Amino acid sequence: MSDRQPPTSRAEPTELPAPLASPKRFGVAVRPPHYAWNGEHFVSDRLVAVDRASVAGLPGRIEVVIEGDFVGVVADSLDAAQNAARRLRLEWRAPSHAGQGDHDQVPLETGARSRELAAGHGEAASAHRHDYGWPSRLRWGDAPGWVVADCSDQRLMLWGETITPEALIHDLMTLTGLPAERIELYGTTPARVSGLGRHCGDDAAVDAAVMSRQLGCSVAVWLDATYTRDVHALGQAQRITLSADLAESGDIADYRYHQAHASGDIAAVGLWLCGRPPIRRTEASGTPPFAPYAFSNVQLATRRDDHGAGRHSESLAEIQQAFARESFLDEVAHESGQDPLALRLRHLDDARGVELIASVSQRARWGEALSSAASTSPDRLRGRGFAYSQLPDRHQRIPEGVRSAWIADVEVNRITGDVTLTRLVVGQDAGPEVDTDRLQQTLQARVLGSARPLLGRDPAFDEWGDGSKDDKNVDPTPGGVLVTRTDMPTKESADAEATTSLLQPLDDVNLAPGVAVIANALFDATGVRFRQPPFTAGRVRQALHDQADSLQEETPGRPTKRPGRRWLKAAALTAVAGTAVMAWPWKGAITPINRPAANLYSAETIERGRLVAAAGDCAACHTAEGGQENAGGRAFDTPFGTLYSTNLTPDEETGMGRWSYAAFERAMRHGISRDGKHLYPAFPYTAFAKISDADMQALYAYLMAQPAVSAETPANALSFPFNFRPLMAGWNALYHDPNPFEPDPGQSDLYNRGAYLAEGLGHCSACHSPRNAMGAEQRGEHSLAGAMVDGWEAPPLNRLSRSPIPWSETSLYDYLRHGASSLHGVASGPMAPVVAGLGELPEYDVRALAHYVAVQMDAPAGDSETVRADAAVRIATAQSGPAGMEEGERLFEGACASCHMESGTPSFTSAQTSLALNTNLHSQHPDNVIQSILGGVHADHVPGLGNMPGFADSFSDSQVVTLTAYLRARFAPDQAPWRNIESRVTTIRQHNNSPSPHP
Repeated sequence: MSDRQPPTSRAEPTELPAPLASPKRFGVAVRPPHYAWNGEHFVSDRLVAVDRASVAGLPGRIEVVIEGDFVGVVADSLDAAQNAARRLRLEWRAPSHAGQGDHDQVPLETGARSRELAAGHGEAASAHRHDYGWPSRLRWGDAPGWVVADCSDQRLMLWGETITPEALIHDLMTLTGLPAERIELYGTTPARVSGLGRHCGDDAAVDAAVMSRQLGCSVAVWLDATYTRDVHALGQAQRITLSADLAESGDIADYRYHQAHASGDIAAVGLWLCGRPPIRRTEASGTPPFAPYAFSNVQLATRRDDHGAGRHSESLAEIQQAFARESFLDEVAHESGQDPLALRLRHLDDARGVELIASVSQRARWGEALSSAASTSPDRLRGRGFAYSQLPDRHQRIPEGVRSAWIADVEVNRITGDVTLTRLVVGQDAGPEVDTDRLQQTLQARVLGSARPLLGRDPAFDEWGDGSKDDKNVDPTPGGVLVTRTDMPTKESADAEATTSLLQPLDDVNLAPGVAVIANALFDATGVRFRQPPFTAGRVRQALHDQADSLQEETPGRPTKRPGRRWLKAAALTAVAGTAVMAWPWKGAITPINRPAANLYSAETIERGRLVAAAGDCAACHTAEGGQENAGGRAFDTPFGTLYSTNLTPDEETGMGRWSYAAFERAMRHGISRDGKHLYPAFPYTAFAKISDADMQALYAYLMAQPAVSAETPANALSFPFNFRPLMAGWNALYHDPNPFEPDPGQSDLYNRGAYLAEGLGHCSACHSPRNAMGAEQRGEHSLAGAMVDGWEAPPLNRLSRSPIPWSETSLYDYLRHGASSLHGVASGPMAPVVAGLGELPEYDVRALAHYVAVQMDAPAGDSETVRADAAVRIATAQSGPAGMEEGERLFEGACASCHMESGTPSFTSAQTSLALNTNLHSQHPDNVIQSILGGVHADHVPGLGNMPGFADSFSDSQVVTLTAYLRARFAPDQAPWRNIESRVTTIRQHNNSPSPHP
């Protein structure tokens, strides 16, 4: 295989041209509302009209690129391009045959209950039939990063990561009409790659090339999880159907193999939208189907097509054929009760192959049972799989070709869905010795979809992080341009990546068994058959969940689902019964358990639980001042009295050490303690109910792995009748929805991830939404409209925001990620620990949260020049104080000006944002300003900022009133004076000075 090199044109990393290192413009591709590859054709909505006036008023240079049904928006920064893409109004028309867009998908996975469903229709019990698929795109990419194109002077230069350079060059030739020698690829991928399929880096590359070609300058496109839409739209590129009859002896007869396409290579989305389908090739492409086994009555068939692009397609077809064939034989073996390896050997009459399999099986100890991880850890499953392949040599001679036998061991985390390739034994009878370590790393990244450090995962709403190599190093530059590790591709970054990439060319390695061996091991571990790669965590977790539901339905004595129109009546009865159960005030206790061992769960599950706890900010509420983390005892003043947070540590007497997972889940979803008592919604179970099962289990594992702390929770001090807990049953029936979060199919993956974090774990509405007389959050237009919490104002997070400078998505990200925004100030008060917790989360998650809040605020993607100019005017206006407020000015000059005003003299600390931009000074309530004056601002979460001291011991009440009024008049001159400052200062000081009301 290694001597058949693709005719790609690549330049050395040391020769990176200036247009690629410093692109002039930044582009965003706008996809049609509906587009898809239906297995035969590409279908999409047709572009009817473009309203360029909808973006004409935006600041900066905005250009709209149109070619066929391709739409791109180009601006001077990525933020500006994203903002313009959102606001651009387009008119689309559905294709005349809309039904062609429906995906003809094969089942992706089946459990033990449904294995027989794929058998031949009406055939004998010994007949076996299964369908297998191959995706058009294995994933969206390896990591977030830039794709930069410069199409000018009759040549195309492109920076980007691709694992299929030949296929990409083929697409670029079709797009531009340029010969291959005038297309230069730069990036981190080596020239020769044994790829397992394309990813969306190729789609982003074509997008950048289309926009650069029209504008005649370099254009940069940001490749991230938003390209997952292309993965879903392109769907399935290949469908393979296999069937066979099994004789009483166990031998396979009438083996039939049908492959829908000669290759599974689908061109980039941008190419189809531009109306430039792939160039037709005159030579035949793809490897003819081949079975190395001696079956009787063999029928092999495939359709010739022109979707392929030379050697890449041929290699991919070999892998696809081996995946389907070896998966099918594994299924037949399990369905007939035979050993998968023995079944193959009885049909293999090739001496070299038999000898190779015997050697590999002996080395891997095939007959020995794997140790059961589930016996020591409830979240781990282990399995082993086998796959074999025989390929022709360079002259297409089968007998002289290479044989390859693989045995793989996998470990599956049933909670997170992560699959780890723990051991790989590879035997190959031609070429040098196989580097199994590097091969194992490559398969782990390409096929399994590891979260870190390589593969971009499915951006499901409950997945953590986007899979970048260092999630926390993806930051915005001052100009609003996203960068990864370096501002742009440079000679140094290219050199470093080229030498460290785990995806170096795997010369002389027969990769054909790679996907099949993992699929077979995965089935051995889980009992779930995956018939299409990749085997991402989200798919595995969902399949295990579905399998558990199926087994529960089949349990004797349990009702099973029955078809018919009675579902409507059943649904109504279920709703009534559910309401009655929720309203029933007395709940039963759940039997206590012995404290789980700290190492019961795997490190991966515990780490996921740590992220869940950080997103939920558990420690902030469950840690008393000066107390030990999560040991409880923090007091919360409510209109109904004082509540105390409980001990979350696994102490058996005072904490959760004897809580089972069932008890923990009931408390989180339904607000019912282990002993059957109702919890109060000061513990936001109304939000925590939205947590997914995987995150809930991981959180339980994390809490049970922490040190146990003995700490009694003080008794609550609530007034009657609120101290009568059974009344909460009626409250729950009226105001609580215990169902987990459901993503909005009409929104993006980024939005749904942000909504999951904000509405569930982050419980943002618990503080930022007003409550009714019964203490329930107000919904609808009042959601996120702001509220007073524990003496602080939680400002509106919707269109009612009173910030003097409108928030943007970029500013929200800065604030949530770094604890400060240059146009809005520092996170202080109760938000300080929230931001500190968010600092533990992957970068993608914080971006998702910022995106969700930005949508609620109707905020733009970035801060325009007009907004920055407005901020400068406000700062200039506040350089002098208002007349007639000399006493306030003296207090300000003596206590505040050295840090909050530019004086030209050195200072140990200074505020990075002018008070003229401070939202608190523009609020309808003075509470946050008073709290900051009395208690100070402690910004330990913002490195290099320092802290503002409190003046509670230095200023009298009248001085605080005077200073507060002065700050409002000077820095928010367009707002009316506050009228209730005196009473608020008295109340807040008394509250802050009052001892904790312990009984």
